[in-house]
Amino acid sequence: MLDCGAALTLAAIATVGFHEPAKLTGVPHPVALIFVLLSVLPAAVRRLWPRTVLAVVLLASAAVLAISVNPAPALAAAYVMYLIPGRLPRREALCYLGGSLVTLGIGLAVFAATRHGGPDPGGGRAALSALAESMLFVAGSWVIGYIILQQHAYTRALREQAERDDRIRIARELHDVVAHGLSLIAVQAGVANWVVESQPAEAARALASIEEISRSALREMRALLGVLRVDTEPELEPAHGLADLPALADRVTAAGVAVTLDVSGTPTAILPGLDLAAYRVIQEAVTNVIKHSGAGRCRVGVTYESDALTVEITDDGRGTTLGKGGHGLTGMRERVAMYDGTFEAGPRPAGGFGVTARFPT
Repeated sequence: MLDCGAALTLAAIATVGFHEPAKLTGVPHPVALIFVLLSVLPAAVRRLWPRTVLAVVLLASAAVLAISVNPAPALAAAYVMYLIPGRLPRREALCYLGGSLVTLGIGLAVFAATRHGGPDPGGGRAALSALAESMLFVAGSWVIGYIILQQHAYTRALREQAERDDRIRIARELHDVVAHGLSLIAVQAGVANWVVESQPAEAARALASIEEISRSALREMRALLGVLRVDTEPELEPAHGLADLPALADRVTAAGVAVTLDVSGTPTAILPGLDLAAYRVIQEAVTNVIKHSGAGRCRVGVTYESDALTVEITDDGRGTTLGKGGHGLTGMRERVAMYDGTFEAGPRPAGGFGVTARFPT
């Protein structure tokens, strides 16, 4: 609808004002009027066939310029040209721009070479003026279309990057919640199955621990997945942080790996996101200790400094916490990188495995 209105407006301007078909010389009035209308009306369907419309409008505009007494800028050609950078590859769009300028130049050259291009007013100087104006309108329209295309592409890239970051963040949270919960549940279930006949009380304790761990994991998953729903308000709960380390240590200790907490320095208030990131790094590290290291003991150190927070997780296992195809270390490294921190993980010279993350505060 917008293109139809624009085409009709341009047709009225071209017919009445600019091209003045009644004053076109050397060509019968009906023929000249057909050229004038062909130079503007096809712009109404420029979105359907941009190449064809541009070709028709340009050829008709060049013909009108060639036979005019007072040539005017090719506004319709500029209007159609605006679409070309967004519809065609850049190299092809540049070719169309160059071809359009050449076509309009030929039309104005014919105008200047006829008797209208003689010494009388409306001759060569008018041709040069019209050529400059036409090139300015057409080339400017192409540039504007290209700039808007790049702006849309940039906005789309930012949106896609934000969506990718959200997917990675959600996947990382799900991995931490599921891997930690299921690892503890698997260990406790193994204990319960092993002692169910010889030590019923210990089996009951393991089953109670499984119930508590599974309920906690389900609450976290429900809160996390609730954020993804758009039809209801998510049920949010306070995010985990370093204050939850004693409860984490108790769960892991109950699973068979004795965890020792060692906090040094003066605890200070830190950003909630950084607090959660530090907690998740420790959670994933101790989960890997349970799953892969075969360790009996694990130490979790938290050091508060004036300008940094350092967490260190070490164990006395076989010197590895790496699982095939796992994403644990990658997720920890990504969390630390989000806060411009440093991350190190690997076997220790004295035995066991160590993970160290330092967050600037």
